[in-house]
Amino acid sequence: MKKPTKPAVESISEPMRDLAALPAPVRALREKILAACETGDIEALRIPIDWNEVRPLFERGARRPAGADPIEVLKSLSFDRAGREMLVLARAVLTQPFLRVARGPFEAYEWPAYARRPTPPANEEEARALWACVRFFDLVSSNADGRPKVMRIGVGADGVWHYFWNAD
Repeated sequence: MKKPTKPAVESISEPMRDLAALPAPVRALREKILAACETGDIEALRIPIDWNEVRPLFERGARRPAGADPIEVLKSLSFDRAGREMLVLARAVLTQPFLRVARGPFEAYEWPAYARRPTPPANEEEARALWACVRFFDLVSSNADGRPKVMRIGVGADGVWHYFWNAD
């Protein structure tokens, strides 16, 4: 009989802004996503999405058909239905402080830091930065803790883009 294994302990760093602390593959993916966002065309995100062997997740528990076009998924999640909102959100998220999240041997980086380490905004600028990471659709709702449903991006240390979704 196989012994049950203990769940891996999760370690979350303090918020960081120093991009030099990111592994090179993570920095490269971040730059590709930001470059796509600058075009204003959701189709430009296809390049960083296709860098992965497995596509990143854009929503939890969604009932999408296998092989659904990720660009069409992003468009459907965007208030404008053209994907521009998702580009603006991705850019806003990736320009915030990030965290290093370690769970056993797995290491990832997550933006924005306040999605996991919520602290009240210290000033008006921080409050605007937080609200810039919330989908228009989610402005009227909050998570179980009463905080805004902040979008977040997770990237493995190997540069694999794992998700772009709200914190709930």
